[in-house]
Amino acid sequence: MGKLWRVDKALEDSEGLRWVRDQLEAYDWAKVDWITVRRGRSERYAFRGVCRPPSKGSGYRINCNVSRHTPYPVTQFIRVSPLYRNPDGTWPKVPEGHEVGDRYVSNRDGKSIQWKRLYRPLELGNEDEVLVFLVAHEAFHYLRRTRQVEGRHGEIEADAFALKTLEQYREGPK
Repeated sequence: MGKLWRVDKALEDSEGLRWVRDQLEAYDWAKVDWITVRRGRSERYAFRGVCRPPSKGSGYRINCNVSRHTPYPVTQFIRVSPLYRNPDGTWPKVPEGHEVGDRYVSNRDGKSIQWKRLYRPLELGNEDEVLVFLVAHEAFHYLRRTRQVEGRHGEIEADAFALKTLEQYREGPK
């Protein structure tokens, strides 16, 4: 898996990146062209990532960027299961500490279903924690598309996978 990784020299000694790479070694990465981890210049985003599916003969391409301008700790709002409107038209109570996002409507089996996106804050204490969360999140997209992990494919599930991975990192060696 080592030849797949393109890591910015400034991040080569990152404990968090080394740890998450070790955790991901158990999976099959044969369909990935590369996994790039860079330190970027964004002043707007603490970190960003993308997992591009294959196109025109290429494999999956995972790109992760952490900003060199981020003051830590940083709060990232992660996606959690949405709030669905009750049959009586009321909305469930927003869990404490969560924030509501956009409202959506869809028709399922002839019935109108309404929901609101729901987010909860996650404090990331340093660049190592950001790298663990970000790389795990983007890796989930590949792992789910290649059926190496169970569940649905989506941002809520990718955030949940990344959060579980981050919690394991925070627990340290057992």
